[in-house]
Amino acid sequence: METLALILRVVVSLGAVLALVWWFQRRLTRSARASGAEPLVRVVSRQAITPKASVVVMETGGQRFLLGVTEASVNVLHTSEAELPPQASFEAHLEAAVHNPGQHSTGPRRRAEGPAHALNGQPDAGNPILAGSVLSPATWRQAGAALRRGRNG
Repeated sequence: METLALILRVVVSLGAVLALVWWFQRRLTRSARASGAEPLVRVVSRQAITPKASVVVMETGGQRFLLGVTEASVNVLHTSEAELPPQASFEAHLEAAVHNPGQHSTGPRRRAEGPAHALNGQPDAGNPILAGSVLSPATWRQAGAALRRGRNG
């Protein structure tokens, strides 16, 4: 009977401690949101490239960074002044980086040939959200044209 009382006391004490931690956490996050304090580092956009790699646009100190992120490393692909509005899309950030490859770039220089998913450099006009995906009709047209060229050539 004494063991049961001890177990009950431990469970009740643990519950009280967890409830206090939860209450303090809620109170602190609510006060931080109410104060309007802006974070030092803000992730503007993230786009997964593969399951273990992504491209991230982040902002800190008036600078925007285009980062290549993998399991093993983080590489700065491009830096620029934070001139684009915060609600600009990932595509707009990437387009700005492609059109100004040498401006404030700290990463290796690469030849910019346009988006790899575009049909001869032209995005899918029907649905820009699907551009470059397997669901895009332009992607299937491009694949068919490549197969036809392969057979004829």
